[in-house]
Amino acid sequence: MKRLGSIQRLRAVAALSVALFHACQWSGVDFAVGAAGVDIFFVISGFVLWTAAEGAAITPGAFLKARFTRVAPLYWLATLAVTALALWWPKAMSVAHFEPIHLALSLLFIPHNDPIGDAFPMLASGWTLTYEAFFYVAFAIALAGPRETRLRTLSCIVLICSLLGFGYHVLFPLGANPILLEFLIGVGLARLWKAGDIRGLKPRWGWGAIALGTMMFAGLQIGGVRDDFWRPFLWAPPATLIVLGALKLEAAGRLKFSRIGRALEGLGDASYSLYLCQLPVICVAAFLTLGLSPWIRVPLSFGFAVVAGLVCYRWVERPIARAPPRVGSALAARRLQALAMHRHGRGLGPPEQEALTAVDPDLA
Repeated sequence: MKRLGSIQRLRAVAALSVALFHACQWSGVDFAVGAAGVDIFFVISGFVLWTAAEGAAITPGAFLKARFTRVAPLYWLATLAVTALALWWPKAMSVAHFEPIHLALSLLFIPHNDPIGDAFPMLASGWTLTYEAFFYVAFAIALAGPRETRLRTLSCIVLICSLLGFGYHVLFPLGANPILLEFLIGVGLARLWKAGDIRGLKPRWGWGAIALGTMMFAGLQIGGVRDDFWRPFLWAPPATLIVLGALKLEAAGRLKFSRIGRALEGLGDASYSLYLCQLPVICVAAFLTLGLSPWIRVPLSFGFAVVAGLVCYRWVERPIARAPPRVGSALAARRLQALAMHRHGRGLGPPEQEALTAVDPDLA
């Protein structure tokens, strides 16, 4: 798959938005709409996974293995680091509350209430990964069926789970959440992208969609409109418009490769590390800067979070991703061959395409 610069830049924007939201939250500043970076992430995730897997002969097992090896190792390391810090310095890591069962369920991506009754894992920002994990499983189930039924299967699973959250509010914070619909929105954008419908729009529609989405977010922030239960109906529309607009600009060749654009793409590569690191780093930074003005605390904690994310990406995430495959594995050999062909711009046959997608669907 061709790497999409628009998607990488939006990943950076989403991760920075969430980090700024938490930096403001811990300093008593209202920037609630910054949390909508998660909604952009979910739309992007649905888009990328459908775009990557639709044209590849990938099995459900290979898909789940690829997602597991991409997501789990770094999340586990971050969770264990937060656990250690919470045990050693509980005043600074007040966002984490240790109990053995709480840690175990967190590492297994199982939704549950923490020791104080909140529906958060040990690494609080990891709540989004429980929804990602659910979508991966639903996606794998859809992959197990015929190609022509995949969308119906995936849609039914997500819709049923979302409706359970509406009917039984006790399940709402534990996974049966309408926010899952945002993944389906991303799938819808992927189908429009594959069909060429997004490319057919005039370039001004791209700028217009981004401007309208941004104004909608600004209006929600200014009006103080936020409701977790209705979140996907408040924040998903502007998030969708922004993703749609960025894709249109890319299709029209209107993305400028300026220093800012290249920096955003670099941050997009590090967005997963940044997202996992930002909350614990901001929590500690807020504790260390108690008593200072928010004008100082917010940029300091936000800056520390970004630096920590980049360091984590450079020294932890990338080495994990580049770890040598198991010796003697035929699939590993195919993956290495497919990656080499991809990097040298050579065409990929079905076996190589499947192997490349299994390495990481996020190569889009």
